[in-house]
Amino acid sequence: MGAAGLGRQEEDKRMRLICEKCIRECDFPCAALDTLSKVYSDLKTESKLEIIKSLRKELSLIDYEVADDLRELGEKIISSMPELYIIRDYDIKIGFIRSYEAKRDKGRQVNADCRKVNSIYTAYLPFDFIVTFYEPNTYYMTENQKKILMLHELRHIGIGERGLRLEPHDIEDFKDIIERFGIEWNGFDQEVPDILAGGDNEKENTKQKGKKKQGMATSRKTNKNG
Repeated sequence: MGAAGLGRQEEDKRMRLICEKCIRECDFPCAALDTLSKVYSDLKTESKLEIIKSLRKELSLIDYEVADDLRELGEKIISSMPELYIIRDYDIKIGFIRSYEAKRDKGRQVNADCRKVNSIYTAYLPFDFIVTFYEPNTYYMTENQKKILMLHELRHIGIGERGLRLEPHDIEDFKDIIERFGIEWNGFDQEVPDILAGGDNEKENTKQKGKKKQGMATSRKTNKNG
């Protein structure tokens, strides 16, 4: 069963718990509960966050949910960004989740993170990595900022001598994100380019081609001198 099917099962389970506490005896799901569920799904994220905070305990609402919109965004970034070739070439499986809990690490706000799924959990989870966006910390971001944030997290995914691994933030490959979009690219009211529009991809492709040519030239020079 897919993630969507599991999500629906969990939703039905929560709705049944609510019905069991109801004094009315009617078919499941009752029209009122079904309508409430649909209205809740259509609410703006800001309103949803407030409802979740106030009713989490009463309704047994989850703090995390599978995010199809983030999955679609992630797939677009993976297929468009040359530097993510490892994910494409090795068919790395990634799950995308939205959290309704804010996250902080050492006093600093965390907008998103990428975690490697430990081998023991792969028996239940069909993913190698999980990317999580923390909604309370990213609600203000524009679509273009979220695209850069997604790229930022996906660049954590790497391969070493022992297989798949998480790359740290302070490696050389992350410097160009700051160089291209500025150190405050994820701040309020920041205008950043659309990395899926084509312009930045062309620059990156040119950069990658330049590196390949340089490597080939160095190889030929070495062979000639040898």
